[in-house]
Order: sequence, then structure tokens, then C-alpha cells
Amino acid sequence: MSRTRRYRVVRSALLSGLYYAALLALAMPFLLPFAWMASTAFKPASLIYVAPPQWIPRPFTLSNFRGAWGLVDFPRYAWNSLVVATLTVLGTLLSSSLVGYGFALLPGRGKELLFTLLLATVMVPASVTLIPLYILFSKLGWVDTQLPLVVPHFFASPFFVFIFRQFFRALPPEIFDSAEIDGCNPLRAYWHIALPLSRPAMGTAAIFAFAGAWNDLLGPLVYLSSNDRFTLSVGLSLFHGLYYSQLHYLMPMCLLALLPVLVVFFGAQRYFVQGIVTKGLLD
Repeated sequence: MSRTRRYRVVRSALLSGLYYAALLALAMPFLLPFAWMASTAFKPASLIYVAPPQWIPRPFTLSNFRGAWGLVDFPRYAWNSLVVATLTVLGTLLSSSLVGYGFALLPGRGKELLFTLLLATVMVPASVTLIPLYILFSKLGWVDTQLPLVVPHFFASPFFVFIFRQFFRALPPEIFDSAEIDGCNPLRAYWHIALPLSRPAMGTAAIFAFAGAWNDLLGPLVYLSSNDRFTLSVGLSLFHGLYYSQLHYLMPMCLLALLPVLVVFFGAQRYFVQGIVTKGLLD
């Protein structure tokens, strides 16, 4: 190996090391709270407040999980959250992709103005529409059911419409022109061509929609009043109010509540990355 090539290899390795070291340093403020939560979940109560902090639990115990499990109806709350989050993702993907497809590829007079008005609704705070929506759902008899948490997502969300519109606009128009020549109507083109090609956008939207529905506290807190219909966020909020000082019970429940979001993220992250790469290639 020549001296010049050796220099380039060493220089590349040093730059890569500095790059990952900088990323790790930037990630530490976000990783430390999670690491402390995971450590607290598996350590005895007597070691939680010791100084300096003991990051690795010694002894390692699962008694915190067993104790907390008997204090809260975790399976019921988790099932309610899973139902709401799954239906939210389904409604978001179907409705927002269809609306985004229409804005991106279908001809229409004034659609740019309509799209601008749609995006403008993002700036409206949720607190502004909270009371009118509650009155509407109350008139429909939907209060204390999961319908107010699920049904609105079947009517498209501006943020996800924007994601799908931008993705569909980046696709080669020749694909849809060929489908039209072969007699494929716009709805069939959406279902058989646009949707299969939009997996990266769907993965990105699914991550955000699932995390938003799973972690939502305000909606379930406003619309639900029966304990057997509470989602996990409301259940943990009540649990925190009762056992706020008993971190050896609170942290295991928080860790279990966080796991589904992590599973969904790591399961769909390849589509998230693929969406970024595809967008760059198509542009």
C-alpha cells in the first residue's frame, strides 16, 4: 500500500471516528433519561436515590414489575391503546394517501389553493377546536367511546397529506401515463400502482401516526370516563398521581409503555430511510 493511499485510509477512519463520536455526544442528552429509566426499573427501591447513581442494577431484580403489575390494569390499558393506535394508523394511511394522491397527480382547477388552505389548518391549535369537537361528538353520542379518537383519522390529516403528496409528485409521471393508456382509471392506478410504490412514505407516516396515537393523553382524557376504556397514557397518568414517589413501580410501567413505540420504529425505520433515499434519487 502506497503512502498516499495509507494516508487516505487513516484520514477516512479518523473522520468516521470523529463523526460517530459527535453523533454519540449529541445523542447522550436523549439517551441518558432512557438509560436512567431502564436502570431504575430493574434496581431495588433502596438503590434509586443513592449518590453517585448506580447505573447498572446490583442486584438485578424483576420484583418491581411484579409489584407494579398488581397495582394497575396494564393489559386492559395496553389493549385499548393498541386498538386505538392500530385503527389510527389504518385510517391515516388510507385517507391521507388517497388525498395526497389526488393533490399530486389528478388534474383539478384550484387544487393548489385548496392544498394551501389545507396546510394552513396545521397552524390552528388543537385547543381551539377542542370544545366544538367535544360538543359534536357529544351530540353524536360518541363520548366515553373510542370513536372520537379513531374516526377523525379516516378523514385525512394535513401533515400526512403533505408527506404523501410530496412523495407521489416525485414519482415518474410516465408510469401513470402508461397505466392510463392501458385503460386504468385513477382509482385503480392509486390502488395498484401508487400505493405499492409508496411504502417508504407509508412507513414514515405509520411511525408518526402510531407514536402520536399511542402517546396521546389529551384526547383520551377528554373523551373517556370509564376505567375499562382508558388508554395506557391515561392509566399511567393516574398511576403516576397515586404512586409518584414510588419510582421503582413507576419506571417499569413507563418502560413497558415505551416498548411498542420502539418496536414500531425499529420495524419501520428501513422504510423511513428508504423514503429519504428514494426522494433524493427521484429528485
